[in-house]
Amino acid sequence: MKKRLEILIQMQKIDTIIGAKNILTNKLPQQLNSLKQSLKDADETVEITKSEMDDNLKEQKLKELDIANNNTKITKYKNQLLTIETNKEYKALNSEINHLEKLNSEIDDDLIKLMEIEAELKERMDVEKQTQQKASDELKANEKRLEIEIQEVEKEIINLKEQRNNLAQDLPRDLIRRYGSLIKKRNRKAVAFNENNACSGCGYTIRPQVVIDIRKGNSIIYCESCGRILVAKL
Repeated sequence: MKKRLEILIQMQKIDTIIGAKNILTNKLPQQLNSLKQSLKDADETVEITKSEMDDNLKEQKLKELDIANNNTKITKYKNQLLTIETNKEYKALNSEINHLEKLNSEIDDDLIKLMEIEAELKERMDVEKQTQQKASDELKANEKRLEIEIQEVEKEIINLKEQRNNLAQDLPRDLIRRYGSLIKKRNRKAVAFNENNACSGCGYTIRPQVVIDIRKGNSIIYCESCGRILVAKL
C-alpha cells in the first residue's frame, strides 16, 4: 500500500507541473495574439487616418477647382463689362461678379480650415505610424520565440502525461478513476498532505484516529470534507 501512496504522490507532483504548463498554454498564445492584435489595431488606425487625409485632399482640390471656375467666370464677366451698353445690364453683371468674389472668399476660408485639419491629420499620422512601427517591431521580436515556447510547452505536457500514465499502470483501475476525478474536480489537486492535523487541500481538521492511519500508510484515506487522498507529509 505504501508503494501505491508513493506512486500517487509522484503522480500528483507531475500533475501539479502539468497544471502550471497548462496555464502557459493559455498565457503564451494570449501574449502572441495580443501582439498581433496590437499591430492589427495600429494598422487599422493608420488606414483610417490615411482615408481621412485622402478625403481632405480631395475636398481641397474640389474647393480649388470651384475657385478656379469662379475666377474664369469673373474674368469673362469683367471683359463683358467693357462691351455692355445699358446701366441695368452693367449692374446685373457687376452684381454677379461681386457674388462670385464673395463666394470665392468663403471657399478660401473653407480651404484654410481644411489645410489646418490636414496639418492636424499629418501630426496624428506621425504618432500613429510610430505606434504601428513599435507594434510591428514587438511582434517581429517575440513571435518566433513565443511560437517555439508554445510548441515546447505542448511537448513537455505530452511527456509529463506519459510519465504519469506509466506510473498509474501499477495502480488499480478504481483508484486511477478516483484520482482522475479528483484532478478534474479539485483544481488538479488529488493528493493532499496532513499539515498540523488538517487537510492541506481544504483545511478540514483530521480526526486523531485518521491521523494515525495516515501515518501508518496501510490504506488509502480520503479527506472527509473535500475527498482528496490524504498522505503523511514528507
